[in-house]
Amino acid sequence: MIKNKPKKCKECGNEFTPRYRTTEVHCSYKCHTASVKSKPKNKRSKINPFSKKRLAEMPKYKKNRIEFLSKPENQICFIDGCNVRANTIEHTRGRKGYADDEARDSGITLYLDKRFWKPCCFHHNGELETNPELSKAYQLSKLTGKKKQ
Repeated sequence: MIKNKPKKCKECGNEFTPRYRTTEVHCSYKCHTASVKSKPKNKRSKINPFSKKRLAEMPKYKKNRIEFLSKPENQICFIDGCNVRANTIEHTRGRKGYADDEARDSGITLYLDKRFWKPCCFHHNGELETNPELSKAYQLSKLTGKKKQ
C-alpha cells in the first residue's frame, strides 16, 4: 500500500496526511465547512424582460397604440366574422427588424411601423400565435412581405 505524502491544510495551515483521497485539501471536516462558509456566494442576476432598445421604444408604442385603437376604423377585430371590440394590435409582419431600407434609415422598426398594424381582439391575437392555418391566412411573410404560403 502506498502512503500519502503530508500536505498543508488550506484553511488552518496545519500539516496533515490525507486518509483516503490524495485530493483532500483540508485537515478536518471543521476546516472544510469553514472554507465553504467563508466563500462569497454569487448573486443571481435577473434577466431583463425587455432590451434597452425596446424600453426606449415603449413610450412611443403606447402612445401610438392608444391613438391607433381610438380611430373609428380600428374599433373592431380585423378577423373575418369576429365583431368583438379590438383591444390589441396584431403586428402582421412581426415586431423584430425593419420593413425596408427606408424604414431602416428613419429608425422605424416593425414594432412601431403602423403600415403592418391591424386591430385585433385579445382572443384572436393569441390564436394567431398558436394556429398556423389562421396565421397563414392573415399574417405576412417576414421575408417577402406578402401572404404566407
